Amino acid sequence: MRRCLPTSESMATEKRQHRRLPIRLPLVCRDPDSPGRVLVRSKTANVSTGGLYFETLADGIQVGQAFELELTIPPGDGHFPYQGRVAAQAEVVRVDELPPTPEGEGIMQLSRWGVAARFNANLKLSF
Repeated sequence: MRRCLPTSESMATEKRQHRRLPIRLPLVCRDPDSPGRVLVRSKTANVSTGGLYFETLADGIQVGQAFELELTIPPGDGHFPYQGRVAAQAEVVRVDELPPTPEGEGIMQLSRWGVAARFNANLKLSF
């Protein structure tokens, strides 16, 4: 399993082609070979027209892994009064090991992962 730890060198080199929008949207990732099987439920950290980044406690996500994702878009005041969904096929391009969840009284620390994924096809919007 390939994991990447961010370094000052990798952070200094900007490789993104698309501007990222820092927004937290509900996210569901499903196995493309078994669409009913949910791999991850999370929230995005940022989204662009080319991909997204999210954090998860789910272990085992690997670079190159494909999944089908669905984002829930909330209604927007003055924009569009309906909730929508965006569906896409995506591929994991980076997995970062993040600091564990903060330790609370009687709670064990859990490993966290940051996942960067690239959209492989046009996004499908539905209302």
